[in-house]
Amino acid sequence: MGHSPQNISIPSTMTLTPLRLLLLWLGATFLGAVLILSDLLQLDGLRLTQARLIIGRDFLNVWSGGHLALQGQLATLYDYQGYMAWQASIFGPLDSYNYSYPPHSLFLAMPFAMLPYPLALAIWTLLGAAFFMWAARPYLPDTLSLAHAILTPAAIINIWWGHYGFVIGGLWLLYFHYLDRSPGRSGVVAGLLTLKPHLGLLIALTMLGRKQLRPILIASAVALSLIGLSILIFGGDLWRTWLVETSALQTRIMTAPGPKFYYFMMPSAYIALREAPTALAFMVQTAFAIAALALFWKARDARAQDLAFVSASATAVIMPYIFNYDLTVCSLGFAILLFGRWGALTTGEKLALWFAFAAPLLVMAFNPIGPVALLAGLFVQMRHATGRNGEPIAPSFGWQTWQERAHN
Repeated sequence: MGHSPQNISIPSTMTLTPLRLLLLWLGATFLGAVLILSDLLQLDGLRLTQARLIIGRDFLNVWSGGHLALQGQLATLYDYQGYMAWQASIFGPLDSYNYSYPPHSLFLAMPFAMLPYPLALAIWTLLGAAFFMWAARPYLPDTLSLAHAILTPAAIINIWWGHYGFVIGGLWLLYFHYLDRSPGRSGVVAGLLTLKPHLGLLIALTMLGRKQLRPILIASAVALSLIGLSILIFGGDLWRTWLVETSALQTRIMTAPGPKFYYFMMPSAYIALREAPTALAFMVQTAFAIAALALFWKARDARAQDLAFVSASATAVIMPYIFNYDLTVCSLGFAILLFGRWGALTTGEKLALWFAFAAPLLVMAFNPIGPVALLAGLFVQMRHATGRNGEPIAPSFGWQTWQERAHN
């Protein structure tokens, strides 16, 4: 059965030269260089004088959480006022920080807390970047080098903000690398991804969609073991506090009125419409989430190498609470499709992918561009995803198939 005329795409004839790739990359990442330079210009010791933060920004939470765990001061960890007072006693008055990660994240934080802050930040950044490059290596086309993996807009934000983007992103890539090759290993990695549990919705759905019971059981066992070990070492009250009080605090932070800086780092439709009536913002976020989930579901049988990026992009659109430094895999996926399959893309698809690729930084200039660009980029990813046996995944959502069956 041939393609209907509306499904025929005419690839662009414009070739991808090294200079064109460089210019497109620089155009997408220029703002990131400005942000890093701004921090360097206001640096006084470890303090960012204008931002009232510490160099490495959110890494201070990793270092602080590890210190409190090592010193047996866990009662301070999720105490918003007490936590800021503890940090101020070391670094002086700072803008608000809070530790929002689950208790078993402390197993990762404690080794870094054993080091002086500047050395810990340097090792965190270098090891994270090396891990992400290693995990990304099987996915990269010949047109991109390993260095490109840690120079995407989201990766630059992650370096600037000192966050978990390379750790979670590297685990995400490993999970999909092993998904069909070694389901047991993918289950182990999925269990480790519970360090940021709200990002794992589609991880669970990929295992269910492939009817892989063993990795589901392994992932559950790993997650429960980490939780159990953390309860044994840190106590069960820490989990209750995190589940109840810290979750409520995060909700208040996300819905706080006014032009908060962190809102400009959140590429969700809900945040883009934060000044609109809450019901409208919720409805639009729901519509975007349904569209993203439908695109993910259409691509659920894609080869794991494509599904890794489709699911990452869908997660970015679905979640109302997500930051641009969480998009390391998402941003890399858009770059791989844009620059790796340049000749197979139409001009419109290239534009959609470039804006999606640049979205982690563009959202800081204009909030609404984030969810729109990410959803458009996701649609292009789904159109170019291939099945596990190399067959194309048609973007018809079953309508054409239904019509064919109805005529037979």
